[in-house]
Parts: sequence; C-alpha cells; structure tokens
Amino acid sequence: MTIETMTTLNSSAQLINNPEAAVTALKNSEDEGVRYYAAWWLGKNRILKAIPLLCECLKDERDRTTLGGYPLRRQAARSLGMLKDSQAVTPLIEALDCSDLRLQEAVILALKNIGDRSAIPALINLLNPEIKDKPTEALIEALTAFKVWEVQDHIEPFLQDSSERVKCAAAQYFYALTLKPRYLEMLFQTLGHENRFLRYAAAMDLAALGRFEIAPAIIKAQIPNNIKLATIKRILEALLQNKTEREVKRQEQANFLFPALDELLLDAIQGNIPRSNTVETNQKIEKMKMLVAQQSITSQQVPKSLILELIEAVKSPYPNVKAAAIQGLVELAPLSADVIIEVFDTDEDQDLRAGLTQALMYIGDLRTVSLLEKVIGFDISDHCQGKIRRVAARGLGKIGRQTKNQEVIAQVIEKLKWALLEPTDWALRYSAVVSLEEIGNSDGILALQAASESESDFIVQTRIERALTAIGW
Repeated sequence: MTIETMTTLNSSAQLINNPEAAVTALKNSEDEGVRYYAAWWLGKNRILKAIPLLCECLKDERDRTTLGGYPLRRQAARSLGMLKDSQAVTPLIEALDCSDLRLQEAVILALKNIGDRSAIPALINLLNPEIKDKPTEALIEALTAFKVWEVQDHIEPFLQDSSERVKCAAAQYFYALTLKPRYLEMLFQTLGHENRFLRYAAAMDLAALGRFEIAPAIIKAQIPNNIKLATIKRILEALLQNKTEREVKRQEQANFLFPALDELLLDAIQGNIPRSNTVETNQKIEKMKMLVAQQSITSQQVPKSLILELIEAVKSPYPNVKAAAIQGLVELAPLSADVIIEVFDTDEDQDLRAGLTQALMYIGDLRTVSLLEKVIGFDISDHCQGKIRRVAARGLGKIGRQTKNQEVIAQVIEKLKWALLEPTDWALRYSAVVSLEEIGNSDGILALQAASESESDFIVQTRIERALTAIGW
C-alpha cells in the first residue's frame, strides 16, 4: 500500500463516520480511494439502505486498474456479502460476467455468505470446463456451502489439481459429502504444510466443515492467533446451531471450545511468521532466565538496565525469545512495571507494545490501569492493535478481580462496559465479557445484562449467557 493510499484512507476514516456521509462519498466523490472506503464502511456497519447503491457500484467503470481490474466493484461485492440480503443476488450474478477474476471471487464469496439458493444455477454454470479462467477454489467452496452434490463428478478431478488450495477445496467438498477420513486427512496434511499461507487456507477449509474433532488440530497448528480465533469461532457457531445434535453433546463441545477462545485471547505476541529457534536464540533465552533468577533470589532492587534488556528482547522476531522476555518482566514485577509504563509511552513499535501489554496483563499492577484503559481506546489500524486491545481488556479484568479498591473496580468496570458495547471487534467485546465475569460483582452483572439485550454476535451473546450463569445470576 502506498503512502498516498494510506493517507487517503486515514482522511476517509475521519470524514466518513455515519451512513449519510458514506453514501454521499460513494455517490459523489472524485477520489477513488474515498469511494472504496465508503463502500467498505457501508458493509462493515451493516447499512442495509445502501444495498441499491452498492449494487450500482457492481457496474462501475471509473475505478479500473491498468491490468483491467475493478477495485470498487470488488469491494461493493464484499460489502453486499456482509449485508447478506437476497435483493443483491441478481446484480451479483450479473457481475460474474467479467474478466476480473478477483471480482468473480468476491462475487462468489458474497453469494455464499448471502446463502440464497437461487444463485446455485449461476455457480454450476461457472463450473463448466469450457470456462478456463475462474476462481476455482472459491467456486468449489461455495458449492460445498450450498451442498450442491449433483456436480461431484465435475469436482472430483480437482482432487489431483496442481494447486494445493484447489485440492483442499475439493477435499472439503468430498468430506462434507461423504465424511470419509481420507479427505479429512488431505486437509490435515496441508494444515502442517511448510508454506504458511497453505496452512492458513487449510485451517479455513477445515473450519468450514463445522466439525468438533477438527478444533484441537487447529488450536495446535502453526498459524497465527487471529486465524485460530476466526476458525474456532466458526466451528463453535456451527456446533451450537446444529439442532440435530443432542443438547448434552453440544454443551460438552462448547465447554471445550469456549475456554479455548478465552485462552487464545490472552496472547498478543504470536506473529504471522513463526520462526524456529536457533542455537543463538536458545542461548539468549537461557541467559535471560539466569539473570532474572539471580535477581529474584539475591536482590530487592532490580537494575533498570536488566529490565530494559528484557524489553528490548520483546522486539525479537522469535516467539520463544519474546515469551521468555515477557516472563522475565512478570517475574521482576512490581519493579518492572514503572519501566514498562515509561517505555510504552515513548516507543510506538506495535509489536513491542503488544508484548508489553501482555506482560502488564499478567502482572496485574494497579498503577497500570490508566495505561490499559488507554490501550483499549486505541483506534484499530491493523490486526496487531486489535490483539493489544483484547489483551488489555483481560488485564483490566485481572486487576478488577484482585483488588479490594472499590474506586479502581468501578473505574475498570466502566471501561469494560464501553469495550462491551461500543467496538465493532467481536473479540474485544468477548474479552470484556470474560473480564466482567472474573470481577463478578453486581455492577458487572448489570453491564452483562445490558449488553445481552443489544449484542448481535451469536458467540459473544452466548458467552454473556455463560458468564451470567457462572456468576450465579
């Protein structure tokens, strides 16, 4: 993304903050970046009255790349998929008649999300082998979601396709159709592939099957936490909404998967490119552990230089080095807390801030309440900040649970109430639910009850119900 594009998007975010502004920008702006952002905003915020306008954008000719792609059309299709309204089906089907493969893919995914079976004939037609260029992976996934089993003879050759992702899509199709283990094994093998992007795709394919037995493998896989969160959530939704399964079994499965989500939301440091330790990194980890152990045994005063050394190690690209540094900072608490707060305010490195937030969560020091509140209020510009906010919410929960200071508890609950009601990030709202459950007082109960009346996400809503039950309400 160019600096110019980032500047446009940032200025768009400031100007487009309500439905009317977004609609006006999409209709009238001469800046294609602004129109693109407006189309995204309308979908993200579920503005149903914008559906006719977004459908018009599927025919847009103004925003076209030098390679013949249509960025605004693609985003309009994605937004229509978020809105999930059947009135968009016909315009989306018409938009398939285009040479832009990325647009075709966005349209197919939108049709899949909407779930209107009137789209099936168009998808089957696109499967025609005479049509050479098409987004095959997305197409097979959509046919799987619609359970179009009559085309299995056309899908079977893709089990031998040269593309691993297409093979995974075909394996997903046949496992959903037959439940034969060999197709599931193909997906599990790809979940362990050396190519991380193939691992990510396999996790998504597995989650789409909605099978409980898949969840442990995804939790253990070498994939980022944000993908684990999305896939475990998707499996949990499918299981809880499966009314053909016995209630007792559904609850047993939920009792495994909800704690798994709770645990995943404690991690702010897992990166997108996990690296194996080297001899050098192992030596560094042992050195840090030794220095921390010496201080814990022999000194009441910890040298600031050691704390700064640990903080510097939090920047390491190696997850095990990060984890050891964070553990060291936790063990040196409360003496480390002041230095962490000082560095947090002066160093804007997002990976570092993520690690320091995780350390503060485990430390649970009253002096960090204001900083954690500030972190929760950050504007999200990337997935890293999203993780930081969630972990900060869990940190406030720990402080609120441990302290006897009623003023601090009230302050913490007030911020968690905001995190539960205002943000669009489901995982941040979920984290706030867990923290309010941990505090478990009458104000926390009232906050959970109020959120229960307005929460639109099924998993967050269910987690609220579980929290209220756990508190004994």
